[in-house]
Amino acid sequence: MRLKLLILIVALGSLAMTLACNRASPTASLTQESNTGANSNTAANSNAASNSNITANSNAAASSNTAAPNSNDSAQEPAGTGPPHAVDVDGKVIPASGTVMPDKPIILAKDSKSPIRGELKPEAAFDHVKHTTDPRHSLDGKTVTACVECHHTEQPSAPKGQEYLKRFERSAVLTAAQLEESKQPVKSCRVCHFQEGEEGATYPSVTYPREMKRPAVAKVTNEEAYHINCRTACHEVVKKRDPTVKAPQDCVDCHSRKQ
Repeated sequence: MRLKLLILIVALGSLAMTLACNRASPTASLTQESNTGANSNTAANSNAASNSNITANSNAAASSNTAAPNSNDSAQEPAGTGPPHAVDVDGKVIPASGTVMPDKPIILAKDSKSPIRGELKPEAAFDHVKHTTDPRHSLDGKTVTACVECHHTEQPSAPKGQEYLKRFERSAVLTAAQLEESKQPVKSCRVCHFQEGEEGATYPSVTYPREMKRPAVAKVTNEEAYHINCRTACHEVVKKRDPTVKAPQDCVDCHSRKQ
């Protein structure tokens, strides 16, 4: 009897241990799956972070590379300085536009491409002050030369007798007072009238009324503009009015000769 009881107890113990093991396995399995999921998430997060860092670094590098040309662009020489189109008699470069009238005579056409005639001589330098304050250096000898006689785009419309002018870029007629008030830069001649043969240049043209008896000019280069406006329209008229006024007309009066 005792033997049977002992066998029964042993059998029940074995059964209990088997049941305990079977119950533990799912837990272990769940734990393993949980650990696997955690590792997977950790790896995914790690990869995502890595990819994010790579992308950020890549974008930063791209931005850096993109920004580089802009910094080079900002270092480029401003228009009118390389080579200079004009300098004053002290050698100061005259920019393509500005809000201050040059206070010293300027040597024009410094970058002349003419095979015969070079830049203007220092003694033929254009004097803004003299032209805008001394009536002797004007067409009628009574009133000073207006700014728009040369800077003809710096007005809202063509004045009477100059209807052939077509381009206008200022809402009021340019004067010293208007410039001081508006602070709108005045463009130099070379902004529109390029040297002959200048790369990428687009030249203005002009057609005069028949009664003026002037030939049309299909390409008003820098040289043409100075010869038409300075020599023909101004200096020749002034010299007829007053032969004592210094108003250069001949090539050698203005240009240095190229060898």
